[in-house]
Amino acid sequence: MAYTESTRNKVRAKYIQGAPLATAAKAHKVPYNTARNWKRQDADKGNDWDIARNARRMTKSGMEEMSNEVLGELAEQFLATLQAVKSDPKMNATDRADILVRLMDGYSKSISAASRAMPNANRLAVAMDVLKFLNGFIADKFPGLRRQFVEVTEAAGDAFVREFGNGA
Repeated sequence: MAYTESTRNKVRAKYIQGAPLATAAKAHKVPYNTARNWKRQDADKGNDWDIARNARRMTKSGMEEMSNEVLGELAEQFLATLQAVKSDPKMNATDRADILVRLMDGYSKSISAASRAMPNANRLAVAMDVLKFLNGFIADKFPGLRRQFVEVTEAAGDAFVREFGNGA
């Protein structure tokens, strides 16, 4: 039986959207073997359905997962750098302040860029702003508790990113 180009395109579109090939074929009343042949023929012509499917995944949920992973790694580096700055007794106050300002600037820019790829980045940015505020507040009003606050913040780093970076 001959099928229209429109039917072929609908099967391809359903497959690229994530449906198994058998499901895509069945949805448009096309035998599985016909859909498989179309897929192979198109791949031979340079129109690989699997590449298109993977690209779609990367621009949808894959980008969010990747952004979450990058922000998680960045948060780890942020906390490790914070710890290194805090534990270096030879570092003067100006150098410390410079490093911390650069660190926050880089982190803020990264979150801003990620927010375009991942809607939950704004939650993480707000949460980071709250932590920054609390750090300053505690340093000003309760300086004796600042070390414990930093320790708790560092220990909660991964959980913090998971909680505020994934829309939970």
